Amino acid sequence: MAGKLSLMLGVAAFLLAQNASLPSGANYDETKVAPYVLLDPLKTTNGGEITTVRAWEQARGRWISLFEENVFGTVPPGARSFRIHPRVTESDAPALDGLALRTQVEIPLTTTPIGPLMHLLLYLPAKHAGKVPVILGLNFAGNATVASDPGIRPTDVWTPGAKRGEPARLVPFDESKRGSQSSEWQVERVLRAGYGVATVYYGDIEPDAKTFEGTHGVRAAYPSTPGQPTWGALSAWAWGLSRATDYLLTNRHVNSKEIAITGHSRLGKATDWAAATDPRFAAVLSTESGKGGQSLYRRNFGENIAHLQHSFPYWFTAKFADWVGHDDMIPVDGNVLLALIAPRPLYVASAQDDLYSDPEGEFESARDVGSIYALFGKHGLGIDRRPPVNEPVMHDVAYHIRSGKHDVTAFDWEQYLKFMDQEFGSPLARAGSSTGGTP
Repeated sequence: MAGKLSLMLGVAAFLLAQNASLPSGANYDETKVAPYVLLDPLKTTNGGEITTVRAWEQARGRWISLFEENVFGTVPPGARSFRIHPRVTESDAPALDGLALRTQVEIPLTTTPIGPLMHLLLYLPAKHAGKVPVILGLNFAGNATVASDPGIRPTDVWTPGAKRGEPARLVPFDESKRGSQSSEWQVERVLRAGYGVATVYYGDIEPDAKTFEGTHGVRAAYPSTPGQPTWGALSAWAWGLSRATDYLLTNRHVNSKEIAITGHSRLGKATDWAAATDPRFAAVLSTESGKGGQSLYRRNFGENIAHLQHSFPYWFTAKFADWVGHDDMIPVDGNVLLALIAPRPLYVASAQDDLYSDPEGEFESARDVGSIYALFGKHGLGIDRRPPVNEPVMHDVAYHIRSGKHDVTAFDWEQYLKFMDQEFGSPLARAGSSTGGTP
């Protein structure tokens, strides 16, 4: 046992040496993690035990309210009741050397002509048979970055102010960035596996900045209701994902029962919350979402509430600031957030060098939700310890920690596609392999 502990500490020291750029002010020493006890989503407010699906569904509402009050905020009534009126600007255009059919859609997010406008990009396999399962996610730098496709219409993107403290501003898309995030999206691989890909630039929904020029974003369009928890940018991005799904449900080629949602880092946090609050998402593929997402506030390792609140206060509701320095007392946590996704298929992914996101905390959250999935007759991870690097564990809850840094890679997508095939059946098999091969 002592030998194993020494080995673990040696590995941790090596990784720390490789991560000199990790944000300061956080703990990266496993020996300094204080004892902690996870919240139990199956405990009632009076200390009883939840043992049935019906009792869990009743408890879900209480947990959602706690997350709204302490982390994400409440979506205002105007945004909650909003109904989209999409404008399809391109439909089923051949793309990617005949591999795909490309659709582009403008979705106004208010009823006024000057309100925020969301641009949705949808790729479907060109040779699909029947309705297509789709993987939806927000992107960081504009739709035109996700693939080297000259047909993707460029839109304005946000850029930080030229000097420290200056507001962010909207600028025209830089054509040199076209396709620059293709490795993170693996669009052609996904299409060859028989799945569609849908994406939206997250800045269309809400700017990712403390201050920005002009009046933009859905939070300005739908101010928080006085007396209700103010909604943060994470909640706004999650709301935007639901509005994108509103459109996908109208597309006759999309399988409405097989829309999966994916997100990385801060957009993984938004993805986790979107899935918790919108049951239409059939599966969740969450990559390194850290604290505020799939990891544990109570585990004093890596990212913490103080850093989140200092650097990104606009992501959260106002009360989140009350928990600075009290990470072990906040009444919600990552394992409960993931529990709210049950019984839908859930994949949690970590990266070995991503100490800031706390891979161990991400794993423990994924492991802990097994008790919730069991209520539904589903299978959790079924393991007590984190699996070896690059060796995924896949049941109805899946997990891997891959080698490398904070990123989304071909390895991640390979596992996600295997998981989707496992949970829903391969689209290629269902269509008689008519989409032209495997990834």
